[in-house]
Amino acid sequence: MIASKLKEASTTPHKHIIWVDDIRSPPKSIEQNCDVARTYDEAIEMLSKHMYTDIYLDHDIASFDDAGRERTGYDIVLFLVDRKINNEYVPKNFHMLTSNPVGRNNMEAVISRYLTS
Repeated sequence: MIASKLKEASTTPHKHIIWVDDIRSPPKSIEQNCDVARTYDEAIEMLSKHMYTDIYLDHDIASFDDAGRERTGYDIVLFLVDRKINNEYVPKNFHMLTSNPVGRNNMEAVISRYLTS
Protein backbone atom coordinates (compact mmCIF):
# COMPACT_ATOMS: atom_id res chain seq x y z
CA MET A 1 0.00 0.00 0.00
CA ILE A 2 1.28 3.47 -0.85
CA ALA A 3 2.17 5.43 2.30
CA SER A 4 0.72 8.67 0.98
CA LYS A 5 -2.72 7.13 0.41
CA LEU A 6 -5.32 8.90 2.52
CA LYS A 7 -6.86 6.94 5.36
CA GLU A 8 -10.49 6.43 4.46
CA ALA A 9 -13.33 7.27 6.82
CA SER A 10 -14.76 4.25 8.58
CA THR A 11 -18.11 4.37 6.78
CA THR A 12 -19.03 5.03 3.20
CA PRO A 13 -21.69 7.75 2.99
CA HIS A 14 -25.04 7.30 1.39
CA LYS A 15 -25.01 11.03 0.65
CA HIS A 16 -22.30 13.04 -1.06
CA ILE A 17 -22.89 16.47 0.47
CA ILE A 18 -22.74 17.82 4.00
CA TRP A 19 -24.68 21.02 4.62
CA VAL A 20 -23.54 22.89 7.77
CA ASP A 21 -25.90 25.71 8.71
CA ASP A 22 -27.90 26.33 11.88
CA ILE A 23 -30.80 28.04 10.06
CA ARG A 24 -30.88 27.51 6.30
CA SER A 25 -31.78 24.24 4.64
CA PRO A 26 -30.40 22.90 1.37
CA PRO A 27 -32.23 23.88 -1.81
CA LYS A 28 -34.54 21.26 -3.26
CA SER A 29 -32.11 20.67 -6.14
CA ILE A 30 -29.57 19.03 -3.80
CA GLU A 31 -31.47 18.19 -0.60
CA GLN A 32 -31.79 14.47 -1.39
CA ASN A 33 -27.99 14.19 -1.57
CA CYS A 34 -27.35 16.11 1.70
CA ASP A 35 -26.72 15.28 5.29
CA VAL A 36 -27.56 18.37 7.36
CA ALA A 37 -25.54 19.42 10.41
CA ARG A 38 -27.02 22.23 12.51
CA THR A 39 -24.19 22.43 15.07
CA TYR A 40 -20.41 22.16 15.24
CA ASP A 41 -20.65 18.82 17.08
CA GLU A 42 -23.01 17.35 14.49
CA ALA A 43 -20.72 18.46 11.66
CA ILE A 44 -17.61 17.00 13.30
CA GLU A 45 -19.37 13.70 13.95
CA MET A 46 -20.58 13.42 10.35
CA LEU A 47 -17.23 14.47 8.86
CA SER A 48 -15.48 11.89 11.05
CA LYS A 49 -17.71 9.06 9.85
CA HIS A 50 -18.46 9.79 6.21
CA MET A 51 -16.60 10.66 3.03
CA TYR A 52 -18.37 13.68 1.54
CA THR A 53 -17.32 15.12 -1.80
CA ASP A 54 -18.83 18.55 -1.04
CA ILE A 55 -19.27 20.70 2.05
CA TYR A 56 -21.57 23.72 2.21
CA LEU A 57 -20.46 25.78 5.18
CA ASP A 58 -21.86 28.66 7.18
CA HIS A 59 -19.54 30.61 9.49
CA ASP A 60 -21.92 31.61 12.30
CA ILE A 61 -23.54 28.34 13.35
CA ALA A 62 -24.58 29.27 16.91
CA SER A 63 -22.54 26.52 18.57
CA PHE A 64 -20.76 26.91 21.89
CA ASP A 65 -18.47 24.63 23.85
CA ASP A 66 -18.88 23.89 27.57
CA ALA A 67 -16.81 26.96 28.49
CA GLY A 68 -19.06 29.22 26.40
CA ARG A 69 -16.59 29.72 23.51
CA GLU A 70 -18.30 30.06 20.17
CA ARG A 71 -17.42 27.41 17.61
CA THR A 72 -17.86 28.46 14.02
CA GLY A 73 -17.46 27.23 10.48
CA TYR A 74 -13.85 28.41 10.76
CA ASP A 75 -13.32 25.85 13.53
CA ILE A 76 -14.72 23.17 11.23
CA VAL A 77 -12.24 24.22 8.54
CA LEU A 78 -9.41 23.93 11.09
CA PHE A 79 -10.66 20.44 12.00
CA LEU A 80 -10.46 19.51 8.32
CA VAL A 81 -6.91 20.88 8.08
CA ASP A 82 -5.91 18.60 10.97
CA ARG A 83 -7.53 15.65 9.18
CA LYS A 84 -5.62 16.40 5.98
CA ILE A 85 -2.32 16.73 7.89
CA ASN A 86 -3.04 13.29 9.38
CA ASN A 87 -3.76 11.84 5.92
CA GLU A 88 -7.46 11.46 6.66
CA TYR A 89 -10.18 12.07 4.12
CA VAL A 90 -11.54 15.62 3.62
CA PRO A 91 -14.18 16.87 1.16
CA LYS A 92 -12.83 18.02 -2.19
CA ASN A 93 -15.28 20.86 -2.87
CA PHE A 94 -16.02 23.74 -0.53
CA HIS A 95 -19.00 26.09 -0.84
CA MET A 96 -19.50 29.10 1.42
CA LEU A 97 -23.00 29.83 2.72
CA THR A 98 -22.06 32.61 5.10
CA SER A 99 -22.96 36.27 4.75
CA ASN A 100 -20.26 37.16 7.31
CA PRO A 101 -17.55 38.76 5.13
CA VAL A 102 -14.72 38.43 7.67
CA GLY A 103 -15.65 34.83 8.45
CA ARG A 104 -15.89 34.01 4.75
CA ASN A 105 -12.46 35.53 4.02
CA ASN A 106 -10.85 33.67 6.93
CA MET A 107 -12.34 30.33 5.91
CA GLU A 108 -11.48 30.82 2.23
CA ALA A 109 -7.88 31.74 3.09
CA VAL A 110 -7.33 28.54 5.10
CA ILE A 111 -9.13 26.40 2.51
CA SER A 112 -7.05 27.91 -0.29
CA ARG A 113 -3.78 27.44 1.56
CA TYR A 114 -4.24 24.03 3.15
CA LEU A 115 -7.19 22.15 1.68
CA THR A 116 -7.07 22.62 -2.08
CA SER A 117 -4.58 20.78 -4.20
